[in-house]
Amino acid sequence: MQKTCTRLLAASSLVFGLAGALFPRRAIDLAGRFVLAGYENPEDLEPSEWYVSAWRAQSALSALAGAVVLTLEYGLDGDENGDGDADVGAEEAGAA
Repeated sequence: MQKTCTRLLAASSLVFGLAGALFPRRAIDLAGRFVLAGYENPEDLEPSEWYVSAWRAQSALSALAGAVVLTLEYGLDGDENGDGDADVGAEEAGAA
C-alpha cells in the first residue's frame, strides 16, 4: 500500500510539475482562482516576470523530484524480482 501511494504521489508530482514548468502563466492563473476566490477582481492581477520564472523553476524541480522517486521505486522492484540478493543466498546455501 505504501509503495502504491508513493508511486501515485511521485507520478502526480511529475505530471503537475511538467504542466507548471511548460505553462507557468496558466498554472498561476488556475492557482490564483482558488487562492483569490474571495477578492472582487482577481483576473485583473498580473504576475511579475520574476514570479513566473520562480514558478517555472519550482515546477521543474518538482517534476525532477517525482521522476527521481519513480526511478528509485521501479529500480528497487527490479532487485526484488530475483536479480540481486537471491543469487548470493543460493551460493551461500550451496557452499554449506
